Amino acid sequence: MPEALATRTARWVVVVELTALPAWLALDRPTRESTVEREVHPVLASAPEVDVHWLDVESFTASCSDVLLAQTPDLLSWNRLWERIRDTPMFTVPYFRVERILPGLVEGYRDVTR
Repeated sequence: MPEALATRTARWVVVVELTALPAWLALDRPTRESTVEREVHPVLASAPEVDVHWLDVESFTASCSDVLLAQTPDLLSWNRLWERIRDTPMFTVPYFRVERILPGLVEGYRDVTR
């Protein structure tokens, strides 16, 4: 492995494509915001090793309405976080449907044995 790569921490990226369901869309925006603040933010805060961004993409694609983008050096941390997120009303009511999960490794092509 090149020396420059050996000093880097591997960064996993997980892209989760989601679709907002009618139960979510029927809620007014203040209720949506309070639900996320009360139910999702504490779960995300419990996993500081996973950096999560929730993106609104529905005006740019028809395949999903939202994308959850997570970065972490540790896939086990991601798995634990995802299990806790799945226990929130976002998925238990459900308010969202998971369309696809795409994990990847940042600059994974550099880790090639030659």
